[in-house]
Amino acid sequence: MPSVYRSFLFVPGARPDRFAKAVAAGADAVIIDLEDAVLPGDKDKARADVLAFVAEWTGKGLAVRINSPRTAHGCADIAAFAACGVLSKLDFIMVPKAETAVDLEIVAEALGSDVPLVAVMESGRSLANVQAVAAKATGGMLFGGADFSASLGADLANWDAMLTARGLVAAACGAAGIPAYDVPFLDVKDPAGLAETTNKARLMGFSGRACIHPDQVSVVNAAFTPSDADIAEAQAIIDALNAAEGGAVLHKGKLVDRPVILAAERVLAKAKSV
Repeated sequence: MPSVYRSFLFVPGARPDRFAKAVAAGADAVIIDLEDAVLPGDKDKARADVLAFVAEWTGKGLAVRINSPRTAHGCADIAAFAACGVLSKLDFIMVPKAETAVDLEIVAEALGSDVPLVAVMESGRSLANVQAVAAKATGGMLFGGADFSASLGADLANWDAMLTARGLVAAACGAAGIPAYDVPFLDVKDPAGLAETTNKARLMGFSGRACIHPDQVSVVNAAFTPSDADIAEAQAIIDALNAAEGGAVLHKGKLVDRPVILAAERVLAKAKSV
């Protein structure tokens, strides 16, 4: 199972002065963004600055969002990271506008590395191919709701308007055995709204959420952190599984089937990531 993160924090690739501050904000993973957060004329310098930062990086929880592999800037990103020799320092590479499984295959083969890939689903075409894309997204999938809603003329702030897309992303990730991550909450002045929608995403099966401001990190982390009671219950189910030694698994007098065991394993995996 891929690593599971409660929170992502995006930081613009054109702002190297903010990299260290973002790392200190408490997110499970910081994603340096070379795509939407960088103007076309600044792409080359941002790429060089990011590569220099990654080369000196010695910690955990760092990733880079490259440009779409369907663009010249994306091809330049892929070529640069393939040649730099620092991919092993990254937790994953995020691939935006992943519309087909081939997009991810090309990135993986060109990088020549087993670094996990987190796909971003942000178009109607991507949603139509969501299961095939998820099958190649070795690190998980992010619901790119901002671009997706804009392409439909829909309202991202309306939970019901995005319900079908979120459900399909969560289902595809569940089928592929990878974590699903929710779109950032764009109103950084509304922590109550952030908490409410994050809990809704968790109940739908999402494993974490992206953040666009450091103040959002603690709220998102809290929503996706299993409680002590949840952890104890999950561990008891796994203990019952081990004690059964291949026989029927009973817990609190009830037969435990495979979906319950998988849910317990997910809770324990989240607990270990905290």
